[in-house]
Amino acid sequence: MSTDNGNIIFITGGARSGKSSYAQQLALSLSSNPVYVATAKVWDNDFEKRVQRHKNDRDERWINYEEQRNVCQLPIENKVCIIDCVTLWLTNFLLILKTILMQRWYYLKHKLMHCIKCPVRL
Repeated sequence: MSTDNGNIIFITGGARSGKSSYAQQLALSLSSNPVYVATAKVWDNDFEKRVQRHKNDRDERWINYEEQRNVCQLPIENKVCIIDCVTLWLTNFLLILKTILMQRWYYLKHKLMHCIKCPVRL
């Protein structure tokens, strides 16, 4: 969480340990209209239920954004802001990197296999 005075508060804990609830209470104690940035990609129905529960926890005082990667492009500067969750945010970048690497690997593998099948003449 970032505060309007530039401080960053990092809240960590186990899965479903109350991190989001604690962060929301803290944010509301620091600002009358805090920002909530949700970075998760919804993968299945169970996770969709968790996301909906989180949405239901926030009322009209909150400014809400859903952004999987480009958090730095949101208008959150000098605002009390929760980024939920940093782990999922970073995972979103790693998934893109994995996809790019796999595409490159298959391209390289195709080219190598082509070279093996084509005799080289000198």
